[in-house]
Amino acid sequence: MEENYNPVYKDKSYGQYRELSYSYQDGGKFEKTVGFHDETDRLVLQQAWDLFRERIEDARQRVLAGKASPVVYYMEKNLLDPLNLSMMAGISLWRVKWHFKPNVFKRLSAKTLQKYAEAFNITIDQLKKVD
Repeated sequence: MEENYNPVYKDKSYGQYRELSYSYQDGGKFEKTVGFHDETDRLVLQQAWDLFRERIEDARQRVLAGKASPVVYYMEKNLLDPLNLSMMAGISLWRVKWHFKPNVFKRLSAKTLQKYAEAFNITIDQLKKVD
């Protein structure tokens, strides 16, 4: 049986984080190979993070323009979607979406704001403003 070699760059200039890969040895056993991300991995990861940064900045601009509540910004900043935020905060999905409106957010109770603050791991004062 031929070894299915999975090449992984051993050069740190291709990325700072190591990754673990598996390949088959003779006899069908797995072999662990530790290396660094190659150029294509780095490119894909960089594009994904650029997209996340764009979404976060877009959410920030919408909050500053008064078109969305700070919940939207912190949800994007924590890489959450409404369903996951709903589960983390213990608030129903339709209420989370309702709280995306700035005029609704301004009327939220301290108890609800505390649930969001705990979900985002910030204080209520931080939740009320966007940096």
